Amino acid sequence: MRKIIIHIAVWLVLAYSLFFSLTIFLPVDFAIYRSVSSISLMAASFYFAGWILTNQFLIKKRNLILFITLGLISIFSLSILRVKLLDYFAGDAAFFSGPVRSNRFFDPDNITLRKNILRYSRLGAGRIPYLTGFLIYSVLSVIGVLFRLYENKDRKERESREELQRSQEAQILYLKSQVNPHFLFNTLNNLYGLTYSKSELAPQMVLGLSDTMRYLIYETEQKLVPVEKELNFIQNYIDLEKMRISTPENIRVSVQVNRQFVFIPPLLLLPFIENCFKHGSIGKEEDGWIELDTWDEKGQFFFVCKNNFTENKIEKLPGIGLSNVKKRLKLIYGDRFELQTVKQNDEFMVSVQFPVFERKDML
Repeated sequence: MRKIIIHIAVWLVLAYSLFFSLTIFLPVDFAIYRSVSSISLMAASFYFAGWILTNQFLIKKRNLILFITLGLISIFSLSILRVKLLDYFAGDAAFFSGPVRSNRFFDPDNITLRKNILRYSRLGAGRIPYLTGFLIYSVLSVIGVLFRLYENKDRKERESREELQRSQEAQILYLKSQVNPHFLFNTLNNLYGLTYSKSELAPQMVLGLSDTMRYLIYETEQKLVPVEKELNFIQNYIDLEKMRISTPENIRVSVQVNRQFVFIPPLLLLPFIENCFKHGSIGKEEDGWIELDTWDEKGQFFFVCKNNFTENKIEKLPGIGLSNVKKRLKLIYGDRFELQTVKQNDEFMVSVQFPVFERKDML
């Protein structure tokens, strides 16, 4: 609706401008008829070429020959019609003598003047009015076509962005629904053991689990979350995992993030950490270890995680593993990210780098 109002307003402004310029040397009736007819033909040329021909033969069918043929026919037709209308609403009264009793073009007293004007217009016009009309409607047709093609391109880009948003939301929902159930089951089993033995760690585990689930359910509804909240969630997750393993001291975490109030997509880092616990040796062997390093620099967010492993399970990644994260990164950042994996001897490393967002509404 807003677009229609803008179009109408533009044509009204053009019509008024033409009418005002014509009133300088033409009676008001003549100026009204000529300005209305001229603007109507110009609008017809603009919309016929842009919205009918372009839609049917460039956007839908892609028939360039038929598009050009029909476009030229419409331009020639409008040029001829323009000359006929200009003849009918001619206004070169200054070249003719004789009293004019009224300013009304259709007044019976002005019949003689009108005939003289029409005779003059037809005899003296030559090819110039036809050429002028052809140039005017050619330019308007080209503008209409370009305008419609730009509009179509903008619509496709908008639909692509909406599709991207839907894909991102679907990815996040899928990720949330697949957040390692085995982590939850293990946590609940450990919690049962702690409560059964009346351990002092039980209340702490309940609190940590509550904070973790609250973040997963509520905070990740947003497309972007503050870095501070995401890092707190990761720390809670790691603290819960530490409670269920016998060597928590073998988990080293380093966070050197200066700008904690910028924004990143939620749950991007979780699959990397999950894989460390699920596929690594931590919690399974005494010498199992995990190293996590997080820092920011010049608007970029960096995350590196390493772990050792003994069984050859590193290739069998879960459904929310590296491929899923890479797909999310591609959807969100395009080519503005780096994701590397290195497997060497009994160690596995993942390194990821991507830009942070300055505002919550930038995605």
